[in-house]
Amino acid sequence: MKLPSVLILMSAIAGIGLFAQSNLDIEIKDQSSLVRVGMDPHPTDSTDIALAYTLLGAIDHNHSDSIVYVRDAWRLKALDNKTKDKAYSTLSYILSRYLSPKQFNTTDGLFDKLTDDLYLYFTNNDFENLKKYLTLKYELNNYRPRSVKEFIEQRTFFEDFLMFNDPNRNSWDCTDVVMNILPINEGDKIADIGCGFGYNSVRLKDKVGDTGVVYATDTEGNYIDYLNNFLNKNYIKGIIPVKSKSNDISVNDTLDMVFMSSLYHIIYTWSREDERRAFLTSIKDRLKEGGYFVIVDNINNHGDELNNCHVSPILVEAQLGYWGFKPVKYQQLSDQRYISIFAKDSTYHPNQIFDDPKVNPILHVSNQKSVIHIGSLDSYDITDKGIDAAQYVYDFLGNGDTSLANIAIEKYNDLIPQENFGGEYSALQWLCETMVAPEKVRNERLSDRLSRSFYNTMTADSCKISRYYLLHKYKLGNDSIRMLSDSILEMSGEVGRTHRSYLEDYILALNPNRSQWENTNVLLQRLGVVEGDTIADIGSGSGFFTDKFSTLVGNTGHVYALEIKDEHIKSLTDFLTEESISNVSVIKGREDLLELPQPVDKMFMCSLYHIMYGVISDRDRDTYLKSLVTQLKDGGELIIVDNSPVDDDTLPYHGPYISKELIIDQLGFYGFELVDYLQFIPQRYMLKFKLNKRAL
Repeated sequence: MKLPSVLILMSAIAGIGLFAQSNLDIEIKDQSSLVRVGMDPHPTDSTDIALAYTLLGAIDHNHSDSIVYVRDAWRLKALDNKTKDKAYSTLSYILSRYLSPKQFNTTDGLFDKLTDDLYLYFTNNDFENLKKYLTLKYELNNYRPRSVKEFIEQRTFFEDFLMFNDPNRNSWDCTDVVMNILPINEGDKIADIGCGFGYNSVRLKDKVGDTGVVYATDTEGNYIDYLNNFLNKNYIKGIIPVKSKSNDISVNDTLDMVFMSSLYHIIYTWSREDERRAFLTSIKDRLKEGGYFVIVDNINNHGDELNNCHVSPILVEAQLGYWGFKPVKYQQLSDQRYISIFAKDSTYHPNQIFDDPKVNPILHVSNQKSVIHIGSLDSYDITDKGIDAAQYVYDFLGNGDTSLANIAIEKYNDLIPQENFGGEYSALQWLCETMVAPEKVRNERLSDRLSRSFYNTMTADSCKISRYYLLHKYKLGNDSIRMLSDSILEMSGEVGRTHRSYLEDYILALNPNRSQWENTNVLLQRLGVVEGDTIADIGSGSGFFTDKFSTLVGNTGHVYALEIKDEHIKSLTDFLTEESISNVSVIKGREDLLELPQPVDKMFMCSLYHIMYGVISDRDRDTYLKSLVTQLKDGGELIIVDNSPVDDDTLPYHGPYISKELIIDQLGFYGFELVDYLQFIPQRYMLKFKLNKRAL
């Protein structure tokens, strides 16, 4: 349902031009998210580690009973966890074939050759690569990667290989059905975008015949290298591997079809706007008029999505419509997968506008941009100029040469307006300025207690934390130096990666220059937090807003700071202790449930809802929002601050964004009425909702 008051307010906002006129409208029928790029779909637990150690020992000592035990355990995991980690299916296949090779007779078909090659890849040389995979994934035998880059790349290679070339893939991917649906003629030229290790490429080649060509493209060079080697040793012609780019498919030919499987959800939510535009332009330029663009992707399965990811086919249709791709066929393949087929039609423009009033809310799609962007592992792309400036900061922090700091300051003056809004550049600049400032100026800068805490943290122990972060974030020095810095802090691959993620969050959130670029004071005045209020700061991080709320609510009010990450909790707790702040309680949060000692007057989320919408599963988010309703007083306020899409001529916020309509529409199903909206800078907005429990 949709609350009438929300419809009225949205109509009023649209009437004054804050929401753009749309060419395509999407009806929101329930509280589910339209897109999700979820958490790590391959988590590890103690059972996995024990099985890995058992198998390593069984292989070394040829204990077939132990191999059977691990095989059976993996087989059960594949069944119980069928939507999450396809590696279990492939691993159990490998061990079954090793134990009973005669039961796996293969033919000369290309698919069988791919399966044979996968099996040999992991079993040759006494299971050399399987041992490498288990050792790396579970960090067995005190495994230490030379670098986080190595750790991520090798782990991703193994996991993708095991999933993409799963011999049982047809059972969950509906590959045979897809191939039968495709409008392919013998002799066609096809690009298999994001080909991985060739699973679909060999099938597409079978469809186009001896006179057709399949360009197998992928941005991962080691995947292309593998496919090249496979094709050469099996004397397979007509499949041409191509190392593509994030902004270009890199195929120099006119194509009859572009095929893309399990990739568009990344293009939609992960790629930068300029990269996605260039990438889709390269597809349109290479595809002949009337040629087909085929998308196979995951459908929303309410928390059981394949690989924790999905993108609504209507979002895909809306975006591709602006590129002149006309929808010609859609079919749901299973409860996890769908296929959408588009034809290139230069005369086509999306024009689906609901003229009649609807009960359900409407998402207005007015251009080719994504309505939500989650972003990459780093908050923004690292550029050559950014690395250059970071090197000067790193060297200054190491030897105290103020001339290096001054150079870094000037470089950031030039860089910030060009490539980084709201990111860490201004924090690093502030750190340099404060360290080289005269004592009086420095003391003035440090009069703010949060800035003082930030400065002390970043400069403690000869700036160890700052130098460690710069060293790894900007890949300064070499692999040996970075590995040594990890060893000093006793960090392995995954632990080190998590720690650096915390440091990035800490620097971004507690940036002493934040109030300048964010107009924080304008926002705080609009929030209406007064003395005596109780407020929950959900996703408090290391306490930027917690500190400000503490001052606003005074001794008669209270702030509950909820945070999931332990390092942020420790950082905030230490700060509160140092500053003797007694009206704040820090609470270890959960992703699926909100728990407070008492109902509160206000709840506040900053730069968090895009994660709740596009990362957390429908099931967990629904449970969380329902618990939130019980913890907020009737008539209480939920305040959302998040990042906004911007016009092409405006520098975007450094990381993710979400269209405000998605939040308004989703929260309407939980009894929240939008009562205030503030676009306090082009890159950030505030939405204030009032809870009406009687409407539920």
